[in-house]
Amino acid sequence: MTPQQHINYDLHRMVVFTILAGALASALGISISLFAKFQEIGLATFSQRPDFLGNYVNSPLAYIFNMGLIMAGSCILLAMYGLMQLKLGLFGNYISIAGIWVGVSIILIGIYPINYLFEHRLYSTSFLVGTIALYFLTMCARVNHKVAFPTPLFIVSALGFICACTLATLLNWSTLDFDPCQHPADMPCMVAIVMWCQTNLVMVWCIMLALTVNKLARQSYKDSLSKSLSVTY
Repeated sequence: MTPQQHINYDLHRMVVFTILAGALASALGISISLFAKFQEIGLATFSQRPDFLGNYVNSPLAYIFNMGLIMAGSCILLAMYGLMQLKLGLFGNYISIAGIWVGVSIILIGIYPINYLFEHRLYSTSFLVGTIALYFLTMCARVNHKVAFPTPLFIVSALGFICACTLATLLNWSTLDFDPCQHPADMPCMVAIVMWCQTNLVMVWCIMLALTVNKLARQSYKDSLSKSLSVTY
């Protein structure tokens, strides 16, 4: 954003609110369904992939998990549209498009959980590729727009990019699914660990983006106020 370009405050509030609402919906859906599954199998829950929480057959509160995904994806979709309207530059538009891609994928994963195996594999892979693009674009934007994309957002994007790329290397691209874990009973599954990290990093990235947009809006307001006062006097 150039110094002369002032942020639209209504859009700013909408973007911040919808991003935080999406992160909250996702966190609540995962936490509630995770707690219910934990009551059944204990710590073994964390050795399972997060998307297993959406299994209507084995997960007691799968409908809450899937509804949380649909709500989170819808909020991200709306937030990315608002972010595009803020006109933060070319990379801002690219990030918005990648965010829309991720939001649509999350909605479709909620609609088609793991019970719908073919669709779930397809949309989960779409989500994975979308997050790789999203993180990569955010890191690239940091190079040219350090003010609009601060260090905390860059760090989260870098960690997310590493996790997403790791999952991409572990994915069996012929089936669009992960091969069953071959690990000792007392050791957690590598795929499950990375997927849990990726799930949490997506939520943290959303929160970091909301805080960044809020900071940009405050700075724009201060600049606008300073200019008004200088003109007055």
